[in-house]
Amino acid sequence: MYQAAAIDGAGRVRSFFAITVPQLRNAMVTSTVLMVIGGLTAFDSVLILTGGGPGTDTSTLPYLMYSDAFKSYNMGYGSAIAVILVILATAISIIMVKLSGYGKMTSTQEGL
Repeated sequence: MYQAAAIDGAGRVRSFFAITVPQLRNAMVTSTVLMVIGGLTAFDSVLILTGGGPGTDTSTLPYLMYSDAFKSYNMGYGSAIAVILVILATAISIIMVKLSGYGKMTSTQEGL
């Protein structure tokens, strides 16, 4: 594909944006969604490094779920936070996929 673009007169920048970026779009969208979801579920670093403190300055939604459910034995409130976290992560994922045009991505090089 790069050789055909070079024959057609495309430079390095045009080849990058016309060939490389469209071929990597699936991987970029997938990794971006996974990174955002990973950021929403950041729990271990907060628990290990700060324990949610000082006060509640570094408390995240997963840490709040953990502290309410397992430290305060308030399982109903912890479960409600977990459901909200799942709904929030799903909504953000769907919005990111819709805005990226992921459903319109097709490859003409399948099987090669």
